Order: sequence, then structure tokens, then C-alpha cells
Amino acid sequence: MKISFVSYYYWPPHFGGELKISIERFESLVQRGHKVMVLTSGVPGLPEQEIVDGIEILRSPIIHDSHFGRGIRRLVFPLWASAQMRKMKFDILHHGGTGGITPLDNFFGMTILNRRARQKKAAKVIVHSLADTEKEVLVTRGFEARLRKKNLEQMDCIVSVSPALHTGVARVFPEKAKMILNAVKDGVFKPLKKEKRRNFRQSNGIIEEQVVFSFLGTVSQRKGFDLLVPVFISLLMDNPSYRLWVIGPVSKVENQNVDEIAIERLTSNSKDHSKVIKYWGRIDNRDELTTILASSDVFVFPSRKEGMPLAPMEAMSAGVPVIISRIPGVTDQASIEGVTGRYIQVNDADELRNAMIELGSDPELRKRMGRAARQRIEQEFGWEKHIDEWEALYTSLHDNLV
Repeated sequence: MKISFVSYYYWPPHFGGELKISIERFESLVQRGHKVMVLTSGVPGLPEQEIVDGIEILRSPIIHDSHFGRGIRRLVFPLWASAQMRKMKFDILHHGGTGGITPLDNFFGMTILNRRARQKKAAKVIVHSLADTEKEVLVTRGFEARLRKKNLEQMDCIVSVSPALHTGVARVFPEKAKMILNAVKDGVFKPLKKEKRRNFRQSNGIIEEQVVFSFLGTVSQRKGFDLLVPVFISLLMDNPSYRLWVIGPVSKVENQNVDEIAIERLTSNSKDHSKVIKYWGRIDNRDELTTILASSDVFVFPSRKEGMPLAPMEAMSAGVPVIISRIPGVTDQASIEGVTGRYIQVNDADELRNAMIELGSDPELRKRMGRAARQRIEQEFGWEKHIDEWEALYTSLHDNLV
């Protein structure tokens, strides 16, 4: 099977759960004998063509952050990608995003790419992973909504990553809808041995009795970061030993409405809170990320909108109990209330505070929930099953077009 993955954004330097799991999935498919070709935007310092972990990567000569206007370079990208696809043999076109700024940009880009796929008799696949799609695409009326809907109409298959998302898509596109749950790659996120965990915590100024809360994700309002920091700081008066580790890039787009003071406290290492809040920034190395997560005591994820996020699943796989928002895609799958962690209502600072106090003050509860979290991921969200389902889907789509 030959798969062409077209995505304006790719790692490095771009960061995101859906992109990360796509890359890991393609690596596994390559190991099974399939061929994967990635078409993406150019990045300063990276070659226009290379092979990484068996994946062939072609980068556009137009640099992602070049001086060209954003609209111009994002309109040129699908034209460049289509020209490259003309010279290729592929069975599947997997859309990763054209990088368009407006729905019209995306409609133009996806139409160009899908036309090329039809010429090549290739199946067209897109992953639906954002929780607002049903509201903004499938229900909302208007010109932009119609364009978004037409983008989905062009696909042969729309893959949703959670039951909540799948229900919305299946209501409008029953013949195209398919659900494949996200998963955590085997052997990557796992608990640390006691000595390694103790040494890492000590090297970062954490003594045995201190409790470390962790957050992994884009620092943004959507992830609930503006709720987490004030709640954490309010806990310090009665719990001065608490610490907070924040992992992830600061969103340049989403932070217009986020508490600027909260971001400043992290990114500038201000004297007021640098001893209790450690901002790790974006961590690309999987081993380093695992070490940080597994060395924390409680993972906190007060997100406002998700599809089926990887971050809580990765923390659970590392043996860390989770505090997560009660929203579809998060609480309807991986975590179990009272077993692997605690649920909180969206935007509820009091519930977040109470959950952090409960888990922060009870080491035995943390251990019990952490073990259950690890077991839950191992038993229900295995990586090989995930790859089997994707491989079967690609094969079925290809066979139906032959």
C-alpha cells in the first residue's frame, strides 16, 4: 500500500496530538511493509527531501514562515503538492490539512488535491478530531459552513477518533463515517523505576513529600490553562509544597483571551512563581517527555473542547492519575471516574480545586488510581489493534476503488 500524507504542518517543528499520532502510525505502517510519502511546507535548516524512520518527506520550496503573505503561501502549497502527486504512484490520499486561513482557502486546496487523487484512482481519507466540527460544519448554516461540509463530501472516508465525534459525522455522512479510537504507542509512555524517578525529581528540586501536578498541551484557553494556574496558585497558601510542571508550546493564536499574567508567570520565569511553577516548554523527545510525566504525581487537564486527546492517555500510560474535564471525547473513553482519576465540570474552578486537594493529599489514592490508569490503557487502547484497524481501512478503501 502506498500512502500520500499531505499536511501543511509537520514535525518538526509543529506540535499537536493528532499530528504526533499520525506520524507514529505511519512509522508502524512502514514497518509492516507499506510506503508513506509526506508532502509538507518548507522549514529553514531542513532539506527539501529526506527519509526519516522510513517515511519519505518532501518539503515545499516555499518556507512556512517566509516573507510571502500567509494567504499566498497557503494557496500555493496545494498547487505544489498536486504537482508532486502527479509524479507519484499512491493508493491513499490522507489529508492532514492544507493550512488554509479561511474555509475558502481550505476548500480550494482540498479540491485541488482530491482532483489529483481521482486521477490516480486513490481513496481520500480525512481524520475528524475536533469537537466543534458537528456544530460548525454539520449543523451551522451559512456560506462558510457549506464550504466545510463540501470538503467532507469530497472524502471517501471520514475517520472520527471518539464515539461522540463519530455520532455527529454518521448522522450526516453515514456511508463515509468510520471510528478508530486513538491509542498510545507501546513501550513509549510507561512508569519509571523508583530510583530513576526519585533522582529526576531531586535534580529538579523536588523532595519526596512534595506533590507535583503536571499539564501537557498547548498553553491556551481551549486547554483550560487560564483556569489551571489561578487555581493552583490559590492552593499554595494551605499547600506550600505543591508544584506545577507545564509542558507544551504557547499558542500564538489562541492566547488572545488567555490571562496574559498567567502566561508571563511561566514564560518569563518570574521571581514570584518560578520556584513553584516550572515551564518546560515544548518537549519533542519522547523519552524526556515520558520521564517528566512519570515523575509527576497528578496530571491535570481542564480542557474546554477536545476530540479524543492523547495527553491524558499518555499520562495514564505512564501510571499517573488524571483530573480531566467532563466533556465528550475525554471522559467517554480512556478515563473512568473514581477509578483512574477525577472528572470536573468545564470552567468549574471549585471542582478543579477540590479534585487537586483530594489527590494531592492522599498518596495511597494516587498510587491506586495510577495503577488502574496504566492497566486501562494497556488493556483497552493497545497500539497493535490501532494499527490493524487503520491497515484494514486503507486496504478496504483501496480494494473498493480497484
